[in-house]
Amino acid sequence: MGRPADAIYLALKSAIQTGQLAPGAHLVEDTLREQYQVSRTPVRNALRRLSDEGLVTIEANRGAFVASWTSDDAAEVMAIRAMLEPHAAQLAAQRRTSGQLDQLIKLCDAMEACERIRGDRFRDELARQNHELHQLVLECAASPRLYNIAANLTRAPLMLGSFQFYDDLQLQRSLQDHRQLITAIAAHDSATARAVMEAHLRLSYMALTASPQPTNAPGTSSDDT
Repeated sequence: MGRPADAIYLALKSAIQTGQLAPGAHLVEDTLREQYQVSRTPVRNALRRLSDEGLVTIEANRGAFVASWTSDDAAEVMAIRAMLEPHAAQLAAQRRTSGQLDQLIKLCDAMEACERIRGDRFRDELARQNHELHQLVLECAASPRLYNIAANLTRAPLMLGSFQFYDDLQLQRSLQDHRQLITAIAAHDSATARAVMEAHLRLSYMALTASPQPTNAPGTSSDDT
C-alpha cells in the first residue's frame, strides 16, 4: 500500500465518498491513530491531503470534519452536470464502440443484480458501479475536453455517495434510467439518450436535496453534525 499516510488517506476518502462518513462527521486524530496503529504524523498528513481536495475541513481548536455540502452546492454541481452530461450521452450514442457498449451493458446488468441481492452495504457497491457507468458514458462521447470537465464533477463526494440518499423507489427508477439510456446508446438514438440523461439527473438532484444525511452512515451522532 505504501506509506501509512497513503493508506489512511485512501481509506478515509473511500468512506467519505460512499457515505460511510457523513457530512460533518468529526475525524478525531487520536481515534484514527488508534484505528490504524500509527503515529499522529501520518494521520495529519492524510487529513491535510483530504482538506486540499475539499473532502475535509480543518478548523482551529476543533479538529477535522468531513466537508458538508449545502443545498446550494448540490444545485450548482447538478446544474452544471445537467448541461454537460446530456450532451455527452448524445455524443455517446453517435460515437460509442461495440466494446464500450458491451461494458455499459455489463455494468447495467451488475447494478440490477446488486439491487436484487441487496448484500452487505449494497448501496456502496451500487455507488461505485454508478460512478463507473457515468464515467464510461463520458468516455463514449470521445470528447477529451468534455470528459475532463464533467468527470471532475462526477467525482465530487456528494455525487459519488448519492445512492446513500435514494429511497427504494428512487433507486429502482435510477436503474431503469440506466437501462433506457444504454438501450438508446445501443440504437444510436441520440435524442432519446440525451432526454433520458436529463431526466436521470433531475432524479438525482431531487434525491440529494430531499435528505440531508446518507441512509446507512454508521457511527455518526448529533454531536458530529
